[in-house]
Amino acid sequence: MTEELSAPPPLPNFGEANNPGPNEWYYVASGARQGPTTATIIRDLLNRKEIETDTQVWRKGMPEWKPLRESDLADLVAAEPPAISSQHIGNGYVWTLALLPLLFGVIEAAVSASNQEAAARSLLLGFPYHPSRGLPFQVPLVINALLGWLDDRRLKQAGYGSRLTRVTAVLFTPVYLFLRAKRSKQRPYYAVAWILSMIVGFLIYASVES
Repeated sequence: MTEELSAPPPLPNFGEANNPGPNEWYYVASGARQGPTTATIIRDLLNRKEIETDTQVWRKGMPEWKPLRESDLADLVAAEPPAISSQHIGNGYVWTLALLPLLFGVIEAAVSASNQEAAARSLLLGFPYHPSRGLPFQVPLVINALLGWLDDRRLKQAGYGSRLTRVTAVLFTPVYLFLRAKRSKQRPYYAVAWILSMIVGFLIYASVES
């Protein structure tokens, strides 16, 4: 529900009639400033996973926004273990995701080449020609969604998952790969590999079709 913001919303204006006290908090959700509210409500939002420990928060007396875990509300998340080192996160699913476009391109190219050979043979021998069909478009979608869900589940168990990664893992593979690398502080090698895999897979298929 929350997103990391490179430029958090402006601090509240104390010229407004509703002037929050020192124990009333603001927080950032969906790119907008929310509040004022209390530490108790902030704790409830955390428990319901509606905000995260890196959600930006602010109250009167603070010079700028801070992540919740670095503010005076840090005690609310003290019992929560930190995310494990990204070196211990398995990358098997994510690398499979990265190479799937190449695999699908090779499969489609092989089917196309087989159809061309069958068409030429049928024309030569005078037999009827029945082209083979490639993979139904639903197959790549389902495989991508399944692998993305499995990888995001692993990411969540490591302490890096969020609603945003869950949605993008199932629906927007390239976005998920870059987001995953950013959240786990890894270099986006597998995201770049996905792009190259997509390009090479398309070129292989196009070379057979032309």
